[in-house]
Amino acid sequence: MPESKKTPPPTGAQQKACHNCRRRRLRCDRSVPSCHKCSLNGEECLGYGTFFRWANAPAVRGRLALPKQKKEPLKTSASPPVSPLLSPALSPSPSLVSETGYQFMPLSRAGFIAINRKVQETEEDEAGMYALVHPSLLDPFHNSLDRKSQQYIHHFSNAVCRDLVSIDQHSRNPFRAMIPLVDRFDYLQSIIVATGAMHLATLQNYHNLRPGGPELVDALVAKGKAVSALKRAVAGAGAGVTPTSQAMILAAIVFFVNLDLIDNGKGSWQTHIEAASTLMTSIQKQIASGGQEKIMMIDESLMRLVDAIAADCLTYRIFGTTISGVDTSWAESIEVTRTLEKAEAHSYHCCPPVMLETILATSRLFHDHLSAPQDRVKRALELLSRAKKFDVVNWVYAIQGLSLEQDDLCVRVSLASAHRAAACLYILLCVPDALRALGLVSLEPLVLELRGYIAQVPLDHVLLKGIVWPVFMAGAQTNETSQRNWYVERLESVWAKNPWICPWGYIRTAIEMMKEIWEARAAMKMAGLEDLGGWNWLAALKSKREQCLIV
Repeated sequence: MPESKKTPPPTGAQQKACHNCRRRRLRCDRSVPSCHKCSLNGEECLGYGTFFRWANAPAVRGRLALPKQKKEPLKTSASPPVSPLLSPALSPSPSLVSETGYQFMPLSRAGFIAINRKVQETEEDEAGMYALVHPSLLDPFHNSLDRKSQQYIHHFSNAVCRDLVSIDQHSRNPFRAMIPLVDRFDYLQSIIVATGAMHLATLQNYHNLRPGGPELVDALVAKGKAVSALKRAVAGAGAGVTPTSQAMILAAIVFFVNLDLIDNGKGSWQTHIEAASTLMTSIQKQIASGGQEKIMMIDESLMRLVDAIAADCLTYRIFGTTISGVDTSWAESIEVTRTLEKAEAHSYHCCPPVMLETILATSRLFHDHLSAPQDRVKRALELLSRAKKFDVVNWVYAIQGLSLEQDDLCVRVSLASAHRAAACLYILLCVPDALRALGLVSLEPLVLELRGYIAQVPLDHVLLKGIVWPVFMAGAQTNETSQRNWYVERLESVWAKNPWICPWGYIRTAIEMMKEIWEARAAMKMAGLEDLGGWNWLAALKSKREQCLIV
């Protein structure tokens, strides 16, 4: 392909080669997320951004790399308008700025790799160091893998694991604990390779480098191998299943859901979630019946992985009930709040477990056709009151494992507040009579408040990836063209414009579904079929039982 047709790397580095090629004075094709020359050589591409060096450690030429970090004060933004449904006291307060004092500036991708290289060179093993490539990739077993599998596992460790947590830090990312086990569980190896390949294929497709290229084929092949291997593992487990193998089976099943999310958010995700939920229920029953000792035999890092996997599975299933209209009777057999609280520090959604539980209760209320209308309205008002009284700020600052220096708590507050407002919007769309019971005639004030919280999450922030479901809820309810474009811009920023690019296909599906809802509303308005109360797009979407997952 001619050089002029190649897609340049992210803004600010269009004319620069990657750091490896620049150091060796080689011609670089400037592909993203890593150049092809580095990939073919089996090396870690250091990227195109600013090259960070380990502070106060010997530099390459023997000098000290002195720290040049500069903390910048947080920029305050105007608080969003508060609707009559929510208390003004729960809005993100400017006082949070004075409490934190500084804005968290996360390391770039090149920074993570540079620090990892310096750690390997100096052979230091201090707690809290950020290592982008998992040490297991250097183990002898890895040499038995073919070059493509190595590349996809490397991409999984670097990019996919980063997407799955709020802020990626090696000591806090539980998903990299899967990588050392790929030699023991063939289905785990296949699903990791498939996930890495699908993620890379989606990224290449967006940049028009190799749409429908070999990465997509490799992903589908590895997925087929993972399905076959997982079937054999489940069939041959029997009574000899160990807690570790049980945890890895759960992880593999949930990553089939992640594979669908990376692709387009459709597919067989519901079947995988149901299987994972059944396994989660079995594990919880083992603990309740005295199997706690066996569960505690699992390594601590694997326990964090199990907690994160279980929380993701439950989060996916709850968000799945908001659009697909699937059955919610399963919720009675799972400890919802406890499961979610174990991994709330890692969740990139930054959605409080109380709000997820409220969303689930609302979905169950929507499917309750036996209760009297007044009883449904009463229950909806109770859920609204519960959401209104929830203190978002106290919840964020009470999460175990977060710190003022390493996490941007102010943005977490905005994200949690956005989910809280979106949950209230969801309640009123599921039970429209509750709006009239409150004496209100429009959802516009609540949508404007939700938009204000969304606007407080910067477009270039790593936590922007947690805003997808609130943006979809607010965007689908919006009528003005300019505001609709604003919501589309937010989702496109998560998809590609953000430097912390998150090329998951379900985000594109969310944009397409919003546009379909807008077109349907316009068609009904032209036909004069829209009643005075407005067309309930959510009820129409649920009636289609659309098998789409937006999280």
